[in-house]
Amino acid sequence: MRKDTHPLIQLLVLLFLMLAMLLVTGMFTFIVGLVNGSAGMALDSTSKLLWVQSITQVMTFIVPVLLIGLIYYRGGQQQFFRLYFGGSKWLLGLAGIVVMLLLTPLNEWLTEWNAQWNLGQLGETMHRLQEQTEGIMEKMLETTTVGGLLANLVVVALIPAVSEELFFRGGIQNILQKWLKNPHIVVWLTAVIFSLGHGEIFSYMPRLVMGATLGYLYICSGSILPNMLAHFANNAIIVVLYWLNARGDLAIDPEAPIDFGWILTACCTLAAIVLFIVTFVKKQKTSE
Repeated sequence: MRKDTHPLIQLLVLLFLMLAMLLVTGMFTFIVGLVNGSAGMALDSTSKLLWVQSITQVMTFIVPVLLIGLIYYRGGQQQFFRLYFGGSKWLLGLAGIVVMLLLTPLNEWLTEWNAQWNLGQLGETMHRLQEQTEGIMEKMLETTTVGGLLANLVVVALIPAVSEELFFRGGIQNILQKWLKNPHIVVWLTAVIFSLGHGEIFSYMPRLVMGATLGYLYICSGSILPNMLAHFANNAIIVVLYWLNARGDLAIDPEAPIDFGWILTACCTLAAIVLFIVTFVKKQKTSE
């Protein structure tokens, strides 16, 4: 197999590998549960939840992308995935973090609007599933120790940032770019897949905007590093807020949308767009 294999075939292989790894992970979890004397892995402790989360992320996202690299891009993985980590890329990463933070008021407004969607019976089912997922995540995040905070920063913030960016931007977005050519269509299509892939319809819109932002960062920076840093910062803020709330140092519900007001929301969104154009679009034109 070679890199000139049709992108659609590459994409289908990537998705097949992802589903296969997800199945393997599920079987592993089930077998461990049988060994422990239950019909499934009893996730009755934070440590077990953290291990399952880590293994699932690595097996589902990182392994398939690495295999795609070996199958189709052997010897050219660094160029294809844009694995460039030079000093200037770290500065772009910091700018990416600021862009992501400036979009927080917009995402909070989208979260509140998204939560009010009326999808009938399907919506009620999806809402219950989302609440179950959030309940598991909250169990992992409700820690008051520094060690627990560091573990969550690695498992809930760092590993997903690295694995999901490699899979969605390094894998899906790159392959779609080879096929569809138009970068804007590719970015938004990847963002749709990214948001749907999380399986939480009532968080769909903020994740869509996040995915599109990360997609443009990936194209304009020429490196996957700014994506990983911005994605990590977004996740890490939630982790820290939960930790502070659990310790009683911050009396706020980390999951409750914050009303920033339309003026501040508009100003921050405009500032994010301007910073992105000045930093990333200008950088891309200079490189060309």
